[in-house]
Amino acid sequence: MVYPEKHTLHQMHKNKLCSSPSWCSEPLEDNSNSINVQFNGSKSNGNYIVKDDISESSSLQNDYANRQFIQDRIRHLVEAFSSRTKAAKERIEAPGTPSSISSKETETPLATRKPTNPNGTEKGSTDDEDVLPKKIRGKSMLGNLIEYLQNCAVDPNGKFYLGWMFFLAVAVLYNAWVIPLRSTFPYQTEQNRIIWMFFDYLTDFVYLIDILIIQPKVKYLEDGFWVTDVTLLRQNYWKKRQFKLDLISLLPLDILYVLTGPDFVVLRLPRFFKVHSFWEFVSFIDKLLKNPYVVRISRTLMYMMYLIHLNACAYYAFSAWEGIGSNSFVFNGKGNAYIKCFYFATKTATSIGKNPKPTQEVEYMFMTVAWLMGVFVFAVLIGQIRDIISTANRNRTEYKKLVNETLEYMRRLNLPPEMQRRAQQWFTYTWKTQRTLDESRIMDCLPHKMKTDIAINVHIQTLSKVKLFADCDEALLRELVLQLKSVIYLPGDIICRKGDVGKEMYIIQSGKVQVIGTNDEVLATLSEGSVFGEISLLGIPGKNRRTADVRSQGHSNLFVLSKTDLNAALAQYPEAQDLLNKKAKLLMKKNAALERKHNAMIVIDNPTVPHKQAKLVDTVLQVLPLNSKTNRLLRFGSRAYSKSKPENEKFKFRNSLPHIASLGSLSDLDKNFETKVTVHRPLS
Repeated sequence: MVYPEKHTLHQMHKNKLCSSPSWCSEPLEDNSNSINVQFNGSKSNGNYIVKDDISESSSLQNDYANRQFIQDRIRHLVEAFSSRTKAAKERIEAPGTPSSISSKETETPLATRKPTNPNGTEKGSTDDEDVLPKKIRGKSMLGNLIEYLQNCAVDPNGKFYLGWMFFLAVAVLYNAWVIPLRSTFPYQTEQNRIIWMFFDYLTDFVYLIDILIIQPKVKYLEDGFWVTDVTLLRQNYWKKRQFKLDLISLLPLDILYVLTGPDFVVLRLPRFFKVHSFWEFVSFIDKLLKNPYVVRISRTLMYMMYLIHLNACAYYAFSAWEGIGSNSFVFNGKGNAYIKCFYFATKTATSIGKNPKPTQEVEYMFMTVAWLMGVFVFAVLIGQIRDIISTANRNRTEYKKLVNETLEYMRRLNLPPEMQRRAQQWFTYTWKTQRTLDESRIMDCLPHKMKTDIAINVHIQTLSKVKLFADCDEALLRELVLQLKSVIYLPGDIICRKGDVGKEMYIIQSGKVQVIGTNDEVLATLSEGSVFGEISLLGIPGKNRRTADVRSQGHSNLFVLSKTDLNAALAQYPEAQDLLNKKAKLLMKKNAALERKHNAMIVIDNPTVPHKQAKLVDTVLQVLPLNSKTNRLLRFGSRAYSKSKPENEKFKFRNSLPHIASLGSLSDLDKNFETKVTVHRPLS
């Protein structure tokens, strides 16, 4: 580092503090940014012995000069580092651009700065520090905007490019319709000329922006990678035929207005070469919309109208060339010229007839060309419309054909009408929800990786809801999503029956299903996202049969995973098989625990009022002897009877009972007795 005050410091030491020739004769060395104070002496026993005979006052003055020198140097270093820190902070807050801040200005050494004033500050430093940051911020914002516009790339599939192509398509349509109209019909006058020219040059400005800014920055694919380098994008655009057509479309033939006048609009015909931008916009919309057939039919009808428009302009130009109203064939000059000519061109192009008959050879030639153009062009357009409509209805036609064949086959088998009606209902609902009867046929043409990505996007959320597959390998899930098949069930359809061997797992995509118990009792209702039958897929002994009937409550769409497909996927992932078996057993234990908990909650319920004792029991107790076993059992129960058993040991036999023994002396008639018992039963 070179310090600017070095020469000043030398002069100060020479004038004030030079007490020895050795100090003043040698210049200061500052090669390592440190202070090297040299002493001429020798060292003896660790102490310096000064050879020069210097007085004590001179030594003190030298020490003071050294301390002053060090303080000045430290003060200057602090100021230098502070200024650099401030400059770095300003650059971070408002980063400079090559157009605003140069590297020379930011890295100027201290030795090349302006000389300081006697107070030690740079001249003009205060003004520069106040003004420079404002300039840096202003220039950096503009520079950042210019740099962004220069280096940004346009996404050909983005919304910005779509919006720009819309404005460009409007400009192309304006030139395509207005230039022939103004070239033939007298619609451009001195009063409205400025308006027409304003829109003309507005479209030219749109063309220019597209050629200079937008198209040279449109990204393109190369070997599967998007190219975003501005230089490569510009070179790619220059190599295209599109660039040459764009240059032709902006040929400045308007300069010839000086010779022909501003009403000679034919000079703007090169603007037609930009029509490829309109085709690109239509193709973009065709791929973007859900139903592209509307765009295709609208495009075909617009082409038809444009050809009639050109024919109308040609008819008016031919009439003006022969003379307006000169004969019965040409335009007579009455009414709106464009509407009358457009009507004539429509009848000629469609060969409707009843047109004015030509009277001259030139008129015959004009009509012949108009008819041939109409027949050829309309044949092509009608063919395109037919193809569009047939393509749009092809799937529906195949669907109707399949439905008719199926119903005809069922009628030949004499199946019940109810079954035929349900089959037709299934066809109708499937077509309404899916617009196809076989989804796998649509996906067959795609590669395996793309089919996997599509299936993951559609089914991964559904498959992740299955607890059995929660912690499985992601590769296994990718294999399983390809095996999911969508099945539609009608209201009342039995999905699986109790006791059947389970071979499928079901995931409810939409609709509701009911779990049916005995006596057609609804045990549970499953809705969207529910899963059932997953345990039976693993073939655990004793757990592969259905435990209840499952019935579709309404129209329901279920994803089905078969046991065969699962085993085929698990064959490549043997460790997943063990994991699934463990998880299945764990789930069964949890389900059993939940079932026991549910039963316990039912047993330990709120206390209920005990039922009243039946009156028939009271009547029997009144009839039976008080000390009889039956009476005691009915009154006290078995435990109380066992406790009182020793007291009845003397009555070991039937006849030993007193009331039974007394009956032995009675006659047979007296031994019979009757009692009237009234039984009261609750109505419930």
